Amino acid sequence: MLLDLSAVSVLVIDDNSHMRSLFRAILNGFGIRRISDASDGADGLAVTLERKPDVVICDWVMSPLNGAEFLSILRSDTDTGVATTPVIMVSADARKPVVLKAVELGIHEFLAKPVSPAMLYQRLQRVLTEHRPFVRAVDRLRPAPRGSYEPSAMPAPEVAAAALKAQRSAGGQGTVYL
Repeated sequence: MLLDLSAVSVLVIDDNSHMRSLFRAILNGFGIRRISDASDGADGLAVTLERKPDVVICDWVMSPLNGAEFLSILRSDTDTGVATTPVIMVSADARKPVVLKAVELGIHEFLAKPVSPAMLYQRLQRVLTEHRPFVRAVDRLRPAPRGSYEPSAMPAPEVAAAALKAQRSAGGQGTVYL
């Protein structure tokens, strides 16, 4: 299934300028025109708060604020629209403990480097079409694990997309499945 991604906004957070350029080129190839970037987690948080992207693609290993710290702060934000922003975590370190830590912190998807356009498209497609509810995990929100909820009980994708847009335009206030 091919998606029309022309209205989707994506934030790329990576401390490597070549990776940011690569992601920009791949995303442009998918038809995405609203692409922002940041060179570390701190700048990424500022851009996320300002622009409220539809999806964030974030590197795991950065400094001064790494992907884990970015995600922890993002998921703890008091603005539900910000806290529930879909995140695709990217890393050359795809060992099981790293992936499990990223899942625990609330990623939607994990993508191992080197990145292929096909795998990035698959992750984007899943994030944009699979509307997982969020659950409260101690002090932050995170997507519910796959298979832990009844997909038929979720709103249709077009209904969920309209609700998400309304929620974001209202300053992030709205229903989150807790």
